[in-house]
Parts: sequence; structure tokens; C-alpha cells
Amino acid sequence: MRLLWLTAALLGILALAGLAAALWRRFYRDDPANAARRVFKNSAVTFALRMVVKAMDMVVLFILAGTLAAGVLGDYDLAALLVGQYLVIFTEFGLGVLLTREVARDPGAARRLLGVTLALRLLLVLAGALPVALLVAGAYWALGQPLSPAGATAIFVLLLTLGPGAYSGAVTALYNASERMEVPALMELVTAALNFLARVAVIALIPSIVGLAWAAVAVSTVTAGAFFMLQRRHFFPPTVSFDRAAMGALVPVALPLMLNNLLSAVFFRFDVFIVRAFGGAAATLLVAQYTRPYQLLNIAMIVPPAVTFAVFPLLSRRAGGDRAGFAAAQNRTLQILLALAFPLAMGLSVLAYDLIRLFTRSQFQDYQPSVPVLAILAWFLPLSFANGLLQYALIALDRQRAITRAFVIGAAFNLVANLIVVPAATLALGRPDWALYAAAGITILSELVLYLVFRPLLRSEGMPPPLLALSWRPALAALAMGAAMIGLKALAPDWPGSVAAALTAPLVYGGALWALGGFGAEERALALRILGRAP
Repeated sequence: MRLLWLTAALLGILALAGLAAALWRRFYRDDPANAARRVFKNSAVTFALRMVVKAMDMVVLFILAGTLAAGVLGDYDLAALLVGQYLVIFTEFGLGVLLTREVARDPGAARRLLGVTLALRLLLVLAGALPVALLVAGAYWALGQPLSPAGATAIFVLLLTLGPGAYSGAVTALYNASERMEVPALMELVTAALNFLARVAVIALIPSIVGLAWAAVAVSTVTAGAFFMLQRRHFFPPTVSFDRAAMGALVPVALPLMLNNLLSAVFFRFDVFIVRAFGGAAATLLVAQYTRPYQLLNIAMIVPPAVTFAVFPLLSRRAGGDRAGFAAAQNRTLQILLALAFPLAMGLSVLAYDLIRLFTRSQFQDYQPSVPVLAILAWFLPLSFANGLLQYALIALDRQRAITRAFVIGAAFNLVANLIVVPAATLALGRPDWALYAAAGITILSELVLYLVFRPLLRSEGMPPPLLALSWRPALAALAMGAAMIGLKALAPDWPGSVAAALTAPLVYGGALWALGGFGAEERALALRILGRAP
């Protein structure tokens, strides 16, 4: 019965999304001369659709965390992280961003570039993913922490998602290059709906992590089929071009982009693999305790790509000559991202206990270390939002090789720090919870290291980001918001106080930001341009 209710609710959401899409196509019109309106459209539509996607993911997380034992779920967390993040980054090889940038500059090259990049992606899937998965499994066995049979099986089943995912990513890059981000965002919604139904069905019928992996394979295949039809309708029939010379020419250009993403993932989530390797008997439980906060933070993490990918084509065009326009777009976007990051960080930090308890319910006792982990990790958001934009600003300026050096420094710091702290806490001191808290703090410091390397790169281009000048107002407004939330939680303990704090927070933050001058003449002018009412 619960599955039927969830299915009915999902169909209702999809129907509303379809109606909204139809109304959008009927009434919205782009103004080629109004860049602010176009960027807002691309980011707002993508953000709204991804919010629905994340809402469905949160429902599944709610069911999973309360159904499967924390240790079992930790096995799936590791498999999904290895394949869904690290191997996806490796096989994608930076080709999506490269294709977006080059087609935005030269739309006539779209057919040729898609064929070559798609061929290169498929070769990487076939020749690279399986050896890496075997290497990881062998490394854990050598360390005396072998993967469970179910965990290992889940990894190798999830490898089957990489081929369909490679094709879907290539077509998504075409839409991003033509500034039609709403189409892949809507497809992301459809994919999430299918994922939702498949995962809930697995949980209801055969609750196992291997079943979840096979559900992911089925959904990724269906999604690739949908992208095939969309490509034929909106662009051209798909081709795969195994042109060795063209592929060889792309590799040195794309390699820094792949390394940037891979190194970014190393200092963002590689600590999970270190925790799993040195966690002793409680290794899989520790992985689950550390992963739950990241899954909750994923709600906030939809903001940077939604905004950054929307402004990236504009930055790519202005990078060639309009440096003043480039700097203005970069700094305005940075201001918006920081204004969103600080209240999100404060809200997640103050409500950490309530959020972990809500999602884990009867298993909350096993997840108590996740509460301080979430409260600490939330504060990596401001720097992460800023670095996400600055990275793509440098890509637009063709400085991807310099970004690679920056990520090497950040990743090296993260790896060394975690390799010192995690074994010391878990093995020497016998306090694995300390290892989780320290790993969360190291994540924040890693973002700071990355920013300190990015800044001189942009200064050399004449566009240093005014991070402190743009941060103090939202930071103070977030402090006022946090004080109000804590006060409400103290007046009405437990759920009533938490709900009142969550509902009041946006009003307090908005009022404080306005009082601090966060909504000045430039902000009002920008709002008018977005609405199409600027003189």
C-alpha cells in the first residue's frame, strides 16, 4: 500500500512538472540582448527541477536509512561512491565540459566533436573502469579489510551503468552548449522518477544492495534511450567516430579537465575510502555514519552547478575579449552563490541533530556521530560554492592546466592530513568518531587551500575574486539567523522548536541581509533586467 501511495504521489509530481514545462515553452521568450535574464532562466529552471530530484532522493534515503542496517548500507555507499563518482569522472574524462565549451564557441563543430568525444568515452569505459574496480577490491583485501560479497557484487553490477551514462552525458553537453539547460534538467527529473520507483520497489520486494545496483543499471539504460530520441529530434543522428588522430588531439586538452574533477573528488570524498581501510571491525558502520551527512548536504550542492553551468557559456564567450564583462559576470555570480551558501551552512549546522534523527529514525543510535559531522561539514559550503565557480571561470580562460596544479596541492593536503589523522584516531586512540570529525574539518581546510591557489591565478588574469568583500554581509546575516534559530529551539524543544526555527530562518536572514545593505541599487537593477523591465 505504501508503494502505491508513493507511486501516485510521484505521478502527480511528474504531471505538474509536465504542465510547468508546457506553460514555460508557451509563454517564455529569450531576449538575446538580455544576458542576465537568460542566465537566470537557465539556472532557475535547472535548480527547480533538481530540487524535485533531490526531494525524491531524500525520500529514498529516508526509507533506506530506516530499513537497511547501517553496516549493510555502508557497503552500498562505498560501491556507489566508487562507481558513481570516481569511475564516472575517469570515464567522462572532462569531455563534457570540453564539448560544451567548444560547441558554445563553434556550433558547426558539434557533430564532429560529439562523435569523437563519445568514442573516447566508450573506450575509457571498456578499457579503464574494470581494472580500477579490481584494483580497489584487491587493495582492501591486502589491507585485511576485504569487501563483503554483496558490496563487491554491487560494485561490478554498477559498472554496467557507465556505458549508458557516457552517452547521456555527451548529449547533455550539447544542450548545455546551446544554453538549453532545461532539457537535460527535465531529463534528470524523469531519470530520478524512474530511479525512485525502481529503488522503492527493490526495498519493498527484495531489500538488498545488489538489487539496488541492478535497478540503477535498468534506469541508466532507459535514460540513454530517451536521450537518443531527443538528440535525433533536436540536433542530428548520433555518430561514434573512432578517429585516432582526432581522439589523440583531444586527450591532452581534456586530461587536465578530468584531473581537475578527479582531484576535486579526492579531497571532497576520498576520505571515505581511508575511513573504510582503517576503520577496523566497525569500518562499514563508519562509512555509513560519514556518508549520511554528505547525502544531506547534496541538497545544498545542487546550487553551484545549476548557477555555474548557466553562466559558463557566457563566460566562455566573454573570455576572448570582453574582460570587463567577464569580471562583472564572475563577481555577480559569486555574490549570488555566497548569499545562498552562508544561510544553508548555518541552517544545516543548527538543525544537524534533527535532520540525522529524522532520516535514521529507529537506527539513530548507530548514527549519532553523524550529527557533529554534519554540523562541521556544513561550513565547507561557502568556500565550495566559490571554488566551483572560480574553477569554471579559469576553464573559460583556457587555464585548465593551472587548475590541475591547484587541485594537486589541495588533494595532496587532504590525503596526507587524512592518512595521518584517521589511522591515529581509529587505531592508536581507539576513537573512530574523532576520525570522522577530523576528516570533516580537513574537508573545509582543503577548500581553503584550493581557494588560496585559485586566487593568484585569477589575479594574474586581472580578475581577482573579491571574496571577503562579498562575504561579510551574508556571513553576518547568517549569524543573526543562527541566533534566532537557536533561541527558538531553546524556547520550544524538540520538533516544534526545530520546525519553527526552520520556517523563521529565511525571514530573519532576508531581513538581516537587507538591513546590512545586501539589496542595493545594483541588485534592484539586476532584478529588473531578469524581469525584462530594465530601461
